[in-house]
Amino acid sequence: MKNLIAFLVVATIACSILGCGKKKPADMPDLVPFKVKVVDGSTPIEGVQVLLTYDKNPVITGVTDKSGVAELTTTLQGYTSKGAPKGDFRVACIKEPFLEHWKTPQERAMMDPGQAGEYNKEYQAKLAEIPREVPASWADSMQSGLTLTIDGSTDEATFDVDGHAND
Repeated sequence: MKNLIAFLVVATIACSILGCGKKKPADMPDLVPFKVKVVDGSTPIEGVQVLLTYDKNPVITGVTDKSGVAELTTTLQGYTSKGAPKGDFRVACIKEPFLEHWKTPQERAMMDPGQAGEYNKEYQAKLAEIPREVPASWADSMQSGLTLTIDGSTDEATFDVDGHAND
């Protein structure tokens, strides 16, 4: 039993050092380190999901930290690695407003359909009043107008929401 426990400890350490996740797919593109910064003027915006799309399979995404910076990662067939492939991309920057519910989940579960409908209407109305940090139009890479070229000459791009409040 001691040998089994020792083996499992060693295997766990080896996996954490060497990685025991999925193998890199043969069609995974070469990646370069890349960061996207989302700001409002000079103020960083935290919690923005950045998504790059183009005509190939990998999913390229990141979420901004308190400094407004998202380190991009690329996922293909369940394998994820830091960085992004070189190419031309359409960009989506997504941050939905948040509104705390004033009724508990238990209270909401006890509502009849009419009460639930009224509560949801009121919730949606209050949610619509919250100023957006990132324009709603930026949530769709096909409609945002945001584009990015990653060619290895730089490792960061910045998107500024200043002046886009009504987009």
